[in-house]
Amino acid sequence: MVPSEVPCGCHYKSSPKNRKKLDISPENVYNNTRVCILFLGDVAVLGSVLLLGCILAAQVDVKVGDDLKLEVHRLVRQFDAPQLARRDAAEAELLRLGPEVLDLLPPISPRTPAEVKQRICRIQQKLEQLAAESVAKASLVTLHSDAMPLSKVLAALGKQSGNKIVDFRRRFGHQVTYPELKVDFDKTPFWQALDQVLDQAKLTVYPFGEPRAIKVVGREDSQLSRCATACYSGPFRFEPLLIRAQRDLRDPDGKSLRLRMQVTWEPRINPISLKQPMADLKAVDEDGNPLAVDDSQAELEVPTGGNATAVNLVLPFALPPRSVKQIASLQGTLTAMIPGRVETFRFDNLTNAKNVEKRIAGVSITLEQVRKNNQLWEVRMRVRFDKAYGALASHRGWIFNNKAYLEGPDGKQLSYDSMETTRQTENEVGIAYLFALDGPLTDYTFVYKTPGVIVQARFDYEISGVKLP
Repeated sequence: MVPSEVPCGCHYKSSPKNRKKLDISPENVYNNTRVCILFLGDVAVLGSVLLLGCILAAQVDVKVGDDLKLEVHRLVRQFDAPQLARRDAAEAELLRLGPEVLDLLPPISPRTPAEVKQRICRIQQKLEQLAAESVAKASLVTLHSDAMPLSKVLAALGKQSGNKIVDFRRRFGHQVTYPELKVDFDKTPFWQALDQVLDQAKLTVYPFGEPRAIKVVGREDSQLSRCATACYSGPFRFEPLLIRAQRDLRDPDGKSLRLRMQVTWEPRINPISLKQPMADLKAVDEDGNPLAVDDSQAELEVPTGGNATAVNLVLPFALPPRSVKQIASLQGTLTAMIPGRVETFRFDNLTNAKNVEKRIAGVSITLEQVRKNNQLWEVRMRVRFDKAYGALASHRGWIFNNKAYLEGPDGKQLSYDSMETTRQTENEVGIAYLFALDGPLTDYTFVYKTPGVIVQARFDYEISGVKLP
C-alpha cells in the first residue's frame, strides 16, 4: 500500500582547452582536402582523403562552443560602434542566438559604458524570459526498444528530461523487479511516456517527501491505468482522485459536491504557487447540462514548495440532482508562477559597501550596507523584481529559501546565523542576514542567488468521465 497523501494547504482567496589552434574554416578544410588529392594523385586513396575531411569536420564541431564565445564577444564590442545601426544589429543578432549566450555575456561593472550596460541588461531580460517560458513546456523524450529493462528505461527518461526519478519500492517494502519493457517514444511528452512505462510495469508515483523527485512505488492490482485517468498540459499532469457528495441533515441548503484532483509537475521545475480561478472552470453532465460551481468569483490557491512535486486541488460544486450520473467533462485553466533560472550576485569590498546595486535580467539586488551588530556582522540587502506577479506576497516564503552566504578567501561558504525581513512590497523584499565571522570582513565576499525572472503561465486541462457517488 502507498502511504496516504499529505493533505494540501489550499485556501480560498476572495476575488476582485588547451589544444593547438588550427585554421579549420570550411574554406581551409576544402583547400586542405584539394591539396591532399593533388599530392596523392591516386583515386585509390580517395577514402583516406574523405576520412581526413571527416576528421577536420569533427574538429569544427568541437570548436562550436569557442566560436560562439568569440562571436558573443565580437557582437558586444559593436555596442561601442559610432553608428546606431551597427549597435542595433549587434543586439538583434545576440537575441537571435538565444538563451545559450546568457552565460557568455560579460559581467557589468562600474566601468561598463551606460549604453553597453543598458543593452546587456535588455538582452539578459529577454533571453531569461525565453528560457523561463521554455521551462513551462513539457519535456520531450525519444526512446525505442522491444525489450529494455525497467531500470534502463527510467534512467533514460530521467536523463533526457532533466527530471530526477528514484525507485522507492524497497523503502516502502514493495517487491523489486526489473521487467523488460517495450518502448516506442518519438519526441513524446514526458508524463505520457512515463505513465505508459509505469502501466506496463504495474507501478505508480508517490509525489511527497524527500527528495524532490519522481518516486516510483508499487501499486495495487485493482488500481486503474495511469494513462486512462489522467490528462496533461505542459509540464503538468492532472488526475481526479476522489469525489464526495455531502448533505447537511440540519440545513437543507448545506449540500455540496467536492472533487479532489491531484496536480503533479515535472520535478525540474519548482512552481512558486498554483491558482485555479473558479470562473475558469466549466463542467457538464452526461446530457450536456452545466454543473454550477460554489462561487464563480472565488479563486482557489495552493501554495507549493519543499520537496513535494504535487498538490491536491479540491474543486467545489453545487450538488446536482440525483439523476446526474457523472461529470462528463471538466475543463479548467491553472495559472502557475514559475521561477526562471537562478542567477548569482557577488559583492566584494563589504566594509565600504553602501547601496551597491547589481542587475541581471529582470531582478536587481541592492547591498544597502554591512555593519557590526554586537558580535555579529549584519548584511542588509534588497531584492527587487521588475514583475513579481504577486510572488512576493507575505504568505509566500519561497524568497527566504534563496541561497545567501559569505565566501571566504579559500572558497568555503559561511552560512548566516539568522535573518529577518526589513521590507516587503509587491515587487521588493528587504532582508538582513547576520553572520558570525572568525576573520576580518575584508576577506569575504557576499553571494546571493535568486531567479532572474518570474513567469506566469496558464495551463488548460480537461478531465472526462468522472462518475458521481
